[in-house]
Amino acid sequence: MGFIRARGEEQKKIRIQQIVDAAAMLYEEVGYDKVTFSQIGRKLSFSRLNLYNYYHCKEDIFLTLLLQDRWKMVEDAKETFSGAVTDRDEFCLTWASLLLRHQRMLSLFSITNTVILRDASSEMHRRFRMEMSQASDELIALAQKMFSGFTPEQAYFFVECESSYALTLYPASLEYKTSQHIDIFPDVGRGARHFVSLYVPILKILLKGLEK
Repeated sequence: MGFIRARGEEQKKIRIQQIVDAAAMLYEEVGYDKVTFSQIGRKLSFSRLNLYNYYHCKEDIFLTLLLQDRWKMVEDAKETFSGAVTDRDEFCLTWASLLLRHQRMLSLFSITNTVILRDASSEMHRRFRMEMSQASDELIALAQKMFSGFTPEQAYFFVECESSYALTLYPASLEYKTSQHIDIFPDVGRGARHFVSLYVPILKILLKGLEK
């Protein structure tokens, strides 16, 4: 498309979403490391200067994408779990399946602190932290709805720990390695397991610990 500067807030929102969508497409094609600010602009027929009207850097674009993915996961969780959990084993499997529906979120989230935030703008970093906190609050409220015996502290601990485990385990999973075209060596005995088989046992231990 030829670049036409957005006029008005609605057009600006549309242009921002086009930029984020272009970054998402490039991410799927070549992976985070190989995506450049200029490539994102070329995907949309934007010049580098045009792109600067909306974002300071590639990292800010990917933080916006990650925020969108996180909110989609939160909404998915609220639709998937509408009442109290009665079967813990079934819950663990369903929660793991929920996370696998949002693999890009897991992938980007796992490199946020070590890679993306190093060169993000302070303004976007602050917005990211604030919105991630809001999304966590939504999940904490959901945890209390699913597990009526949870105190607010237990619900907070559940959300913080399940997320930390997921972000640690996902990069070691077959799903991640397949999506990133990383070699897998099943004969070695390590790094050749599916996410669910890695994550569900940890989630069961977490819930059992919180019940005490």
